[in-house]
Amino acid sequence: MVRSFCPRCGNDTDIFIDNVCRQCFIGDKKLLECPLVIYATICPVCGSVFRKGKWQSKETENQVILDCVKDNLRINRDARNIDLTLIPEKLDHSRYQVHAGAKAEIRGISLDSGLDTEVRITWETCDTCSRISGGYFEGIVQIRADKRIPSKEELDKCISIAEEVAARAQEKGDRLAFIAKTVELDEGMDLYVGLIKLGKQICRAITDSFGGRFTESPKLVGQKNGEDLYRITFALRLPEFMRGDIISVDDTVIEVRSCGKQVSGIELETGKRFIENYSDLMLIKKLGNKQDAVLAVLISDEKTAIQVLDPVSYETVTIKRPEFLCAEPGDEIKIIKTAKGIYALPCAD
Repeated sequence: MVRSFCPRCGNDTDIFIDNVCRQCFIGDKKLLECPLVIYATICPVCGSVFRKGKWQSKETENQVILDCVKDNLRINRDARNIDLTLIPEKLDHSRYQVHAGAKAEIRGISLDSGLDTEVRITWETCDTCSRISGGYFEGIVQIRADKRIPSKEELDKCISIAEEVAARAQEKGDRLAFIAKTVELDEGMDLYVGLIKLGKQICRAITDSFGGRFTESPKLVGQKNGEDLYRITFALRLPEFMRGDIISVDDTVIEVRSCGKQVSGIELETGKRFIENYSDLMLIKKLGNKQDAVLAVLISDEKTAIQVLDPVSYETVTIKRPEFLCAEPGDEIKIIKTAKGIYALPCAD
């Protein structure tokens, strides 16, 4: 009987892989390779990580460590059915030890391998945080309102919209799409933004929600690499009217429910719903606000008209019956006196 032996180690064998026995084949293979020390750079302010030559969105510190090891870990290119485990252990503020273990197959032979590496963290302030701390900005969004002062609710909503726009931009990779600061003023609010593009996006989002308009005013502030540098001031004006205002539109008296690209509300004379494009309205005049309403006694209720007692003159006044009326004679209802006459207001918003 002819016996076979491994030409490398001389042991008897019936199985040859690449002309050597199984043991010699396995002994030549390295399943995992990794440097003994790896360096990771993390921003101590926001947690962003410097990876593959650029700052990237923040992750948990643990995830940064694992990603750093994965970026530096080399797995045998012939390995198949790989089962990789990484176990980090924090040594101190800036050092982790990570054990990498793997099971895989190479040419049908099962292999196990393990190694340890140390990850050292370099704490470095990222580009975005550096600019924020240095007061850097490229644009100012000035939020005002036509012929009035914006309400606190409107300004809070504008800030919320701006923050959402900035967050979406950063998720898409615009790391400088930040709001550097907000300044509250008697006449409104100013938002200082890190990118001109972000300022325009914020203005568009706010006007989509509230209506209104904005203009841009560039100012030359210097040069960099031979190119002019500009800062842009965005003058954003919210609409003149807001929820609760009583306005006349082409002789129709409306209680405004919302005012954006469209004006919607209730026709006070009939109680019917009103909705029109703001840009299509020509003759608009503010008559008051529902907060100016007073209580009056409903004397009688006919099908087309009602009578109320004027709380000042105590005279009986007849007005058209709106569809929204929900009171009976003897009840008190809200009315408002305007230059166009007296109108009943809806019972509730």
